Amino acid sequence: MLDACRADELARQRTAFEWLGVVGRHPSLASCTWNWMPRTVAATPASVLEKTAYVCANPFSADYCSPDQFHELDEVWRYAWDKRKGTVYPRPVTDRAIHQWRTETPSRMIVHYLQPHVPFLSDDADPLSRNNFDHDIESIPDAWDRVTRGELSRQTAITRYRETLECVLEDVELLLSNIDAERVVITADHGESFGEWGLYGHVNQIDLPCLTSVPWVETSATDRGTHTPTTDETEGTTIKRADQLRALGYSE
Repeated sequence: MLDACRADELARQRTAFEWLGVVGRHPSLASCTWNWMPRTVAATPASVLEKTAYVCANPFSADYCSPDQFHELDEVWRYAWDKRKGTVYPRPVTDRAIHQWRTETPSRMIVHYLQPHVPFLSDDADPLSRNNFDHDIESIPDAWDRVTRGELSRQTAITRYRETLECVLEDVELLLSNIDAERVVITADHGESFGEWGLYGHVNQIDLPCLTSVPWVETSATDRGTHTPTTDETEGTTIKRADQLRALGYSE
């Protein structure tokens, strides 16, 4: 599960990642995570959820998911949050997914990466970039806010989105060579607006194709034992969840 991934942008990555193959389209239940997550959980039979391990980097799981619903609920954002960047990097998610698959052997697994959602992983090159925890009670202006304000060019933001998507796909590729699964689906909770109808990012309750028609790729995975997970769920974080959400551009 790639957070805020557009179908057309995933298709652009096929030359770099041949395993993507055909990138289809699938309807999403919402245009933002805080609607997608509860709707998806509600629409999924309890008998399916209890066989599913959910490895999740998105802090909204605290509101909409309960550990007793799932075979395992591994909330990576609780212990692998990067304070400097204000996000969960892909590697801890990959590590925990491999760990869960090898040790818990669930029938199904959802691996919810935060990328290519803002903050973009290549934003350090931008002199206007702010520390993600330099704020009071408001959400932090993200790349799309800054495009709207004229502080960042639309093309620069799109380029960084693409670079961030490439980064997370490198980890998806690593995951695919370190678990065994006959059927793997690469998809997204919702997409992202690049200026369609004057909108940037992902707006609540907006049914635009770029937001609610998400990518759908079917492939497989084979555990070749090329990677040993190092991320430990006991590492912990001192960052409050409200600060995590603001770093992602949300008010709690």
